[in-house]
Amino acid sequence: MPQWWHRLLIAACALSIATPVAGQENSAWPERAYVTVDVPFQLLNNNFSEALTFADTIRKTETAHFGAGYGSTRGPLLDVGTGVRVIRQIGAGVTLSLLRRSVDGAFDLVVPSLIAGNAPLDLRGSVPGLERTDLIIHLDALYPVTLRRKFRLMLSSGPSILRAKQDLVRSIEFDTLPGLTTLRFDQAFVTHATKTAIGFNVGADVTWNFATHLGVGTVTRYSRANVTLDPGSAPGISRSVALQVGGLYVSGGIRLRF
Repeated sequence: MPQWWHRLLIAACALSIATPVAGQENSAWPERAYVTVDVPFQLLNNNFSEALTFADTIRKTETAHFGAGYGSTRGPLLDVGTGVRVIRQIGAGVTLSLLRRSVDGAFDLVVPSLIAGNAPLDLRGSVPGLERTDLIIHLDALYPVTLRRKFRLMLSSGPSILRAKQDLVRSIEFDTLPGLTTLRFDQAFVTHATKTAIGFNVGADVTWNFATHLGVGTVTRYSRANVTLDPGSAPGISRSVALQVGGLYVSGGIRLRF
C-alpha cells in the first residue's frame, strides 16, 4: 500500500475521532450541570393599599373610613440556582430568590365628630419600618440556544412558588384633644401576615463562558402571583389586602459549569 495512502487513512481516523469532540465543544449545552449566583434588580414598582369603611365604634349610626398605603419593594434581590441537562438539549432547573426590605407605610383615618353636626375628624400619619420578605422558588424547564462562540442563551419557563410575608397596619390608636375638633396620633398596631401562592415565570439567561468551568451572565425574568393577606379582621368587619408577588427582574452574576 502506498505511503500516501497510510497518511490519508491516519488523517481520516483522526478526523472521525475529533469531529464528535469538536461537536461536543460547540454544543449549546456541553456541561452536565451548572450553578448560578445572581443579584437581580426589580424594575417595576409594586406598592399597594387598603381602603376600608366600617361603623364607628362610638356613634354606631355613622361610618368611619380607614386607608393604608405601603411603599414599593423595588430594588435588589439575591438569586441562587442550578440547572441539569436531562436529555439531549432539554434540562430542568430550580432557582431560589430572596427579597428582604423595610419600607414605610402611610395611613388616613376619618371618624365622625363627637359634636353633632360638625365635620368628620381626619388623622394622617406614617408607620416606619414595615418589613417585607418574599421567598420565591422557580421550577423551570430549560432549553439552550447557541448565540456565537462562548455565548449561550438559556430559555426557561415554569411554575413558581411564592411566599410573601408583609407587615400590615392592623389598627390605629389615637386621642381626641380638648375641644373635640382635633385627633392626636398615639401608636399603630402592626400584624405579620404570610401567604403562599403558585404563579409562573419566564426567563432568558445570556452567558459568556470565558473559561472551562466559569462564566458570567445576565438574566431577564418575569414572575408573578397574586396573594390576599388579612391584616386582622374584627367582628362585623372583613378585611383583605391584595398585592402582587414577583415582578420583572434584570440581574447579573457568575456561572459555574460542571
